Amino acid sequence: MTAFEVERLPGVLGHELRNPLASAMTGVMLAREMVDEGDPRAAVLDGVLGDMDRMTGLIDGWLALARGMAGSTAELALGALLQRVAARHGAELVSLQCEATVSGSAAMLERALDNLLENARQAGARKLRLAVQSLGDEVTVHVEDDGCGVDPRDVDRLFAPGWSGRGGSGLGLFAVATTVAAHGGRIECKPLPRGTRFSLTLPASTSCTTCA
Repeated sequence: MTAFEVERLPGVLGHELRNPLASAMTGVMLAREMVDEGDPRAAVLDGVLGDMDRMTGLIDGWLALARGMAGSTAELALGALLQRVAARHGAELVSLQCEATVSGSAAMLERALDNLLENARQAGARKLRLAVQSLGDEVTVHVEDDGCGVDPRDVDRLFAPGWSGRGGSGLGLFAVATTVAAHGGRIECKPLPRGTRFSLTLPASTSCTTCA
């Protein structure tokens, strides 16, 4: 496979997955309509629909990147986005009242944070923490964990495609860095005495003094 073909692969995969996903969503929606609200299966089907909706957003976002586009430019309330992510992972969320907004794809930014929190759990983390810091026209989301940490010697290559310190695919952190860059931001990793802190800095559409 040539380098050009590799670069086009996300777009090809997105195109091929979109139709089967749409068909699957239709089937789940029909199944949901046959289930009463009090049925315990309703919550399961609602969860599946939510996951599929996020998958659709991810596919649309990666397709836009493959076409050289910035993707969705919707105004996103950062506080609400972080609450959804924190709830999925049982993470502590600091600055719940943050009103800063960013511009971009909710599905892609949520998935970037999901990736970091999932990696932390795999590294043995018991405590996860999301903190928000606003400074001028930028807003930074700090993702901290108390896992086994990152070797300081590996920090410079963490986000390289194909590199993994645990024998994985080496694509998770690369996808995170690509997503942040596509939103005009940057990501940094800082090893802590116990655990790791990843800092995602994005342009703020509106700043918020309460989360500084």
